[in-house]
Amino acid sequence: MAGFVVTIGHDLVDQLRAYRLKVGLTQDDIAWKLGFSSTTVSRWERGIAVPDLRATGAIVDFLRRADAQTERRLLTSILASRESRNLWEGPDIRYLGGSQQEYRESPEMRAVVGTSIRRYITGSYRDCLEDQGLVASLYAREVASIDIYGRTALSMTSIPEGYVQMKRLSFQSEMRGIIRGDTHSTLIPVAQAPHASAVIVHSWDQLSRRP
Repeated sequence: MAGFVVTIGHDLVDQLRAYRLKVGLTQDDIAWKLGFSSTTVSRWERGIAVPDLRATGAIVDFLRRADAQTERRLLTSILASRESRNLWEGPDIRYLGGSQQEYRESPEMRAVVGTSIRRYITGSYRDCLEDQGLVASLYAREVASIDIYGRTALSMTSIPEGYVQMKRLSFQSEMRGIIRGDTHSTLIPVAQAPHASAVIVHSWDQLSRRP
């Protein structure tokens, strides 16, 4: 789960804790189910730390499967958001959340929250992910963001006639071995789009030279 864009942080932890108490699970139980230490779960519940993207995906996936009422609350949070979030894990990409527009246009997106979306990727988006040189640059922490202009990036969505999708992939570089990527998508009328089809890569070096 764009994305999935949920109320990352305290609200998500509150939902996890409420479910844990409702069904009588301990912090150790939750830690085992999520694949984290009980100390980490305790720090989340005490507000000392918040889940990172990997933990967010695990929590969201667990809550969706565990409790229908909790899933409705999670979806409500998603529908209030404006962007998508993906987590890159090695060769895989997990979908953490989506925007209201994505869910309105394609309800099937709910079904892939927390799962790999590589098989749904199309067009220039797929070309980027299959470009070994570009992927190597991501892991080398050379690429800061990628702007992709064109048609739909996922086979499960559609774009109205006369529009171009601008999908910006923004990367965080502080974690070695995991590419943390946030995705933000917008639709632009063709007449107003600076590019009808393009892939623009921004390096950290380029961004540091901007005024």
